Amino acid sequence: MKKIFNYSFLSIAFTAILFSCNYSVKTEKSTDPETHQTSAESKSDCNEVHWSHATGESGPENWKNLCDGYTACGGVAQSPINFVTNTIEKSDSLSPLNIIYKSSKTDIINNGHTVQFNTSGDNTLLLGNKEYELKQFHFHAMSEHTVDGYHYPIEVHFVHRHSDTDYAVLGIMYEEGEENPLLTDYLNNFPESKGEFTSDKTIDLSKLYPADLGYYYYSGSLTTPPCSEIVSWYVLKTPLQASKTQIDKFSKILNNNYRPVMPLNDRKVYGY
Repeated sequence: MKKIFNYSFLSIAFTAILFSCNYSVKTEKSTDPETHQTSAESKSDCNEVHWSHATGESGPENWKNLCDGYTACGGVAQSPINFVTNTIEKSDSLSPLNIIYKSSKTDIINNGHTVQFNTSGDNTLLLGNKEYELKQFHFHAMSEHTVDGYHYPIEVHFVHRHSDTDYAVLGIMYEEGEENPLLTDYLNNFPESKGEFTSDKTIDLSKLYPADLGYYYYSGSLTTPPCSEIVSWYVLKTPLQASKTQIDKFSKILNNNYRPVMPLNDRKVYGY
């Protein structure tokens, strides 16, 4: 999850998805202009470490090596994953999603990794007797999760926090179809590079998810550094729609900001 976070040990501040990072790295006299690192540096401090979604030195395959704080990116319970629908298991412990969304002021940020709506107000996801507060939602193109190997053109992640070590992320796919009202209202205001757009206009968050809340559930991680394995994932089976024009324009802004699918390993995926 282009999920982006500032992370200090187990504390995560969401200002760029779930998921952006601003960490510092000790450097010596000569530095690499791309990563601001040297071969002799200590990698214990992740401030200012450069990471990206592009293939290469700073790309997903190397996140775990960029600094000590990103080693979880090489863990065994990473996200996203591919949902193989004929292997999804049932679980009596799963329950309906109780989404209690109201409204939020408009605060849209492009942090260089994703376009993110920072949310305000009392908006929660209730899972059993645990309440998770909605912190932000952000977008990826193409989708990070796949279904039977298929990438949807866009995936949105609603990031909820119960504690520093307990997050719940609601993932919703977008497919090509009718115009999407949220994108109709705000796509022209999305910063195309790093920047922010704010407005006094409020967003009705209760209209941002489908009526059918059937989902895939599994335990995973943030999809961007530091890739902490502290996330319960609820990915809805029913996609939303957006027009081809909207998808094409938004995808150019997001610029392939998706992490490739990670191995499931010995985890189970459950369906509700």
